[in-house]
Amino acid sequence: MKITDVKSYNLRYPLIEPFANARGWTKTRTAVVVEIRTDAGITGWGEGISVPSTSAIETYLIGHSPFETERIWEALRGNIGASSGVDIALWDIMGKALDMPIYQLLGGAFRLKIPAYASGLFKKEKQDITQALMDEAKGYVDAGFPAVKMKIGFGDAYDVKNVAAVRRAIGDNTLFAVDANCGYDVGTAIDVGQQLADYGLFWYEEPITTDDVAGYREIRHALKVRVAGGEMLQGRWAFRDLLQQRGVDIVQPDVSIAGGFTECRKIAAMASANYVRVLPHMWGSSIRLAATLHWQATLPDAPQALKPIPSLLEFDMTENGLRTELAKQPIHAVDGYVNVPQAPGLGIDINRDVLEKYA
Repeated sequence: MKITDVKSYNLRYPLIEPFANARGWTKTRTAVVVEIRTDAGITGWGEGISVPSTSAIETYLIGHSPFETERIWEALRGNIGASSGVDIALWDIMGKALDMPIYQLLGGAFRLKIPAYASGLFKKEKQDITQALMDEAKGYVDAGFPAVKMKIGFGDAYDVKNVAAVRRAIGDNTLFAVDANCGYDVGTAIDVGQQLADYGLFWYEEPITTDDVAGYREIRHALKVRVAGGEMLQGRWAFRDLLQQRGVDIVQPDVSIAGGFTECRKIAAMASANYVRVLPHMWGSSIRLAATLHWQATLPDAPQALKPIPSLLEFDMTENGLRTELAKQPIHAVDGYVNVPQAPGLGIDINRDVLEKYA
């Protein structure tokens, strides 16, 4: 079987209601989708954050076997944002060719039903943002989610007031994470973290820019809360110091950013060797969601225990037609759990009408 064609699609979905994190306002959702076709009639789909160059496609992909994932990844490593999407598409082809879901190709699943946390609670243009956040969070609990994540990083007055309000809304039994999206410096991150300490946070995500490993170590030592980060890092080298120096308690590689399945397996191994827990980041289309489910299914509990810390899937709750419409079989959370797709490859079929609509 040989690769015969590679196409990329830049997708854009305009939001009805914009929302903000600490870095700015989001008015559209985007995705870079890769389609790889073969002479066996099998098509693979992937999602990255950039487009592979024409020269790379012609030299390293066309006419080659889709099973050569390591060789192709090394050839494309100069553009990891593009290699991520290519790699996911290759694994999708391999799974379809072998009539196996990707998680089986990756070594088998530790779980086929993954507990999810509702990822939402952004800042919006609301007359009473505090009440809006409380209502949203309560809705997630009522839907069965065992955990929620809220956006902070807007200053201690906003953060402390609204974290306290959301904690009241969700009660004491729901796991509660916050995400500052690198909106603080070290001193402010520590100050805000100390003020939030009374609200039982499960983790404090990306308080500062991820490449400041020394800053992460300082924050970890100053606070009695797990620190998480790493969603925008690309390739194992970008994760090395953060993991080896124990800058975070939880590392969050994104399969569509960090390098696809081929590279994320190596990042997970490096994290395991340094006793750092892996909880993947997920913020994209239905392709990235399916890929994340397959990868997360294969990650063992760390540490292995009679009652382990749950391997929580990030389930994006914001408006995004690229996540809810692109796959013919939408992936839903039911009572706070998401099933890993069981069909071959990624386990989803792409709706080409929707693909063209948002391209």
